[in-house]
Amino acid sequence: MGKLPMPAKIVIGTLGYSAFRVMMKIRHVTPNVKNEDETLNEILRNKSSVARFGDGEFLWIFQERQEGNFERNSPELSKRLYEVLTTPQDKLMVCIPNVFSGLKGLKTTSQTYWEGFFIKKGIKVLRLLDPTRVYYDTQFTRPYMDYADSNRNFKEKFKNLKKIWSNRNLLIVEGEKSRFGVASDLIMNAKSVKRILCPSENAFEKYDQIVEKTIKEAKKIDDVLVLASLGPAATVLAYDLSKENIQCIDIGHLDVEYQWYKMKAKTKVEIVGKYVNESGKKFTKELPSNVLRKYDAEVIADIK
Repeated sequence: MGKLPMPAKIVIGTLGYSAFRVMMKIRHVTPNVKNEDETLNEILRNKSSVARFGDGEFLWIFQERQEGNFERNSPELSKRLYEVLTTPQDKLMVCIPNVFSGLKGLKTTSQTYWEGFFIKKGIKVLRLLDPTRVYYDTQFTRPYMDYADSNRNFKEKFKNLKKIWSNRNLLIVEGEKSRFGVASDLIMNAKSVKRILCPSENAFEKYDQIVEKTIKEAKKIDDVLVLASLGPAATVLAYDLSKENIQCIDIGHLDVEYQWYKMKAKTKVEIVGKYVNESGKKFTKELPSNVLRKYDAEVIADIK
């Protein structure tokens, strides 16, 4: 539906999505997805690890992610993502988009995107999912940009998310120049912060080094919480670390969402000093030197 005018997209999308929901109901295959607040409460209650699947992860499983994205399609990435999605693991929450039972509250552009996605890929996605299993909401790390302003307390959403790492020792595994929480108050309530830097693009090609180094460093840290902001590699990392009894949350674009919220941005704009793959300019001018010195002191490894 890419080249159609917006009114036509809305009509076709609404009809196609409605038909898709009816089909799921008739076949009793509608996924059971807990909402974002229930997802956060489960993380806080059980200190669970979190592996997140969005539209991109499903496309990587199908090896159909568009070229020029920050991670290449590969049989190995497809295999590992499929393993994470379909293999229940103690203390691991598997998150998928909470968009199967309705799109209420989303902006029109987001609604139209998901309608088009399900028209094209919905049946293939359903074949990957177990209707008897409980899933959680992958969008808990995206509480701002895709939602309409009315009746949504963004401030409260982010306040509650910060409880995840309150007084915890953080090990952040992220792409070079992702700079999760840098130049903001997002993680100021953490006890300590250390970082492992990884390639900004095609990080999964270095995955063996990433998981080995992360396990080694995490086991040196008391009450450690690993936050992984690394695309689909983070999804796999959360699964592998949970097997080592290391809590790891695939935190995705939460830092970017927080910055957009603080900026009151209405579109996915660039952020000074950070790699933002969804903006037109992925990286803009550098951060102040005093901010970079603090950030550099947190880096304990750099995987090229």
